[in-house]
Amino acid sequence: MGPLAETGQQIKNTNYNHSNTTASTIIDERPSIEVNWDHILSNPECELSDNDESPLPLVFMALGRTGSSITWATVAKMTEIGDPSEPEKAIEIVGRINVESTDFFNNIPDKLSSSWPSSYICDLQTNFTRRGLKGSLVGFQWKPYKIELDNPRSLAGLRDLASSNDAGRRHPSIRVIYQTRNPIDRRLSNWRHRGHSMSEVPPHCKVGDGKCLKEHQKFDQRMNFTDGKELLHWLKQDKNHENNVFQHLTDAGVDYIHVAYEKLYSSGRGDEVASEWMRIFRFLGRGPSDGLIMKDVRKNFEMAKTSSKNHKDMMLNYEEVKKTLEGTEFEEYLN
Repeated sequence: MGPLAETGQQIKNTNYNHSNTTASTIIDERPSIEVNWDHILSNPECELSDNDESPLPLVFMALGRTGSSITWATVAKMTEIGDPSEPEKAIEIVGRINVESTDFFNNIPDKLSSSWPSSYICDLQTNFTRRGLKGSLVGFQWKPYKIELDNPRSLAGLRDLASSNDAGRRHPSIRVIYQTRNPIDRRLSNWRHRGHSMSEVPPHCKVGDGKCLKEHQKFDQRMNFTDGKELLHWLKQDKNHENNVFQHLTDAGVDYIHVAYEKLYSSGRGDEVASEWMRIFRFLGRGPSDGLIMKDVRKNFEMAKTSSKNHKDMMLNYEEVKKTLEGTEFEEYLN
């Protein structure tokens, strides 16, 4: 029986193989994921633990194709305190796409409407502890879609992460990491996977998996990117949304850290200081917080880079895009 079998996490219609996971495998790509709210409601006295031997409560906020999988996997591995054979998950319970996010908030029971994040994480952490498992992180991924950001239960969830649940009981700090990425790279990554099933093009490749990398290369073709007024409008909307997420986190009093994909995965010789990674470890209070270099971080990557091309090699209309962005606040987005 897997660690999730007795928790509020309910898995349906899946061919997921538990034996292929490790403690650092965290973003769950299974086809149908639902929260078993009845199970969580059955333990209303659940208390989150802040014991150093307990998995650290964490929520990871990031839009798709932002590098969230490899970031959490690496952080989990570099803060490991338990058996690396036991899986840790940051399941996308809030929804992988807009419609799933809407369904998620609509299905939260009224009794948990203002405490659903801490209640869910507490249930998961308790199960790990009860079964004698010692993972480093426990939590979920939250894609902050614009359509649901102002949902009352979304706002209540942010307040819950900041302070206490609806019973007025304080809980240990649930850390929140908000990761962003250059929107142009995010869209290019999305387009590379558009129209292909996971069996054709897996979302991620493990380090050393040459077969997976070859599958990605099959669909790694140059494309016409958005340009002109449409591009500028989209980038302004994206920037506004990012600022809106910051504002919501701040207004709710959430204890969070913002990290950038570009700083986490900068390409260099490897001897450069891993400043952005150390910011994460200092924030969490676990892992190497001093003297860390990128070479040491990369040793812990379990997912391979699936594209190393620059924008000019990926865009058929690179010059048009460049002309559109010249002299604007988004000019630096293009490499």
